Amino acid sequence: MLQKLYDKYVCPHLIDFFMQTKAFMKQREKIIPFASGRVLEIGIGSGLNFQFYDKTKVNEVFAVEPDEVLYRKAKESASKNNLKLNIKQIKAEELPFDENSFDTVISTYTMCSISGLNSAMKEINRVMKPDSLLLFSEHGKSPDKNILNWQKRLNGIQKRIAGGCHLDVDIPNEIKKADFKIEAISSMYAPGPKFLNYHYWGQATPSK
Repeated sequence: MLQKLYDKYVCPHLIDFFMQTKAFMKQREKIIPFASGRVLEIGIGSGLNFQFYDKTKVNEVFAVEPDEVLYRKAKESASKNNLKLNIKQIKAEELPFDENSFDTVISTYTMCSISGLNSAMKEINRVMKPDSLLLFSEHGKSPDKNILNWQKRLNGIQKRIAGGCHLDVDIPNEIKKADFKIEAISSMYAPGPKFLNYHYWGQATPSK
């Protein structure tokens, strides 16, 4: 009962607060300006990427976000940023879009909390055009054994307090498993606790 109340009334606001910290916003700024054409954001959260869009290159923005609080915040953010947003309150595992629908798909700090990640990634691949781009910035599995061990130890707590977030997701492997070709990828520790702040960011294309 307490977990459900926390998940509904506290967790979305807590996640939104931490996703606005300098380290995470700086990572968003590295990839979002590359978005163009018809764009889909996966797990859009409160719409923190909007400020980094190059609106001269983006035609339409679609999004999916399962959390009701973040869904409402994203709509408000779109209005403040003069952005027309087509958003659906659903999960990424079953996208209600046709094949070959999008020029760009964006995933920022989302893969860690999708329970059916492989299914969601294959759905993302399905709705992307053959020459489209997947832009991603995610935190995940540390390459350092000691830090990785701590990630594994803390996963149980992290999942309960951060909306199902897993600390040790192997981001490059998950992307490749879903038939994507990684075109560019960088990784590093961002400022903050190392178990939480090993970041991966880059671009991938669907193998079609």
